[in-house]
Amino acid sequence: MKTQGTYTVGEPFSYELTIEYDYYWDDSDHQEPPEDGLEISKVYLNGNDITTFYIDFLEDSIGEQLHEYAQNNKHN
Repeated sequence: MKTQGTYTVGEPFSYELTIEYDYYWDDSDHQEPPEDGLEISKVYLNGNDITTFYIDFLEDSIGEQLHEYAQNNKHN
């Protein structure tokens, strides 16, 4: 299954980081364990596209939070 979502973090009157993503998963069955994955579509900082910068420098520090958010919101 696959879903698209948006994850936003920020500080009022300071910054807003918005991450658009695709999250996919395959529930487990008797023969296969569950599988999931996350792809970043676009990343904006205060409305400016910083996708490449995010992937190069920020993904490692924010990626785990984003993955957890996507898992928890996959049916929303």
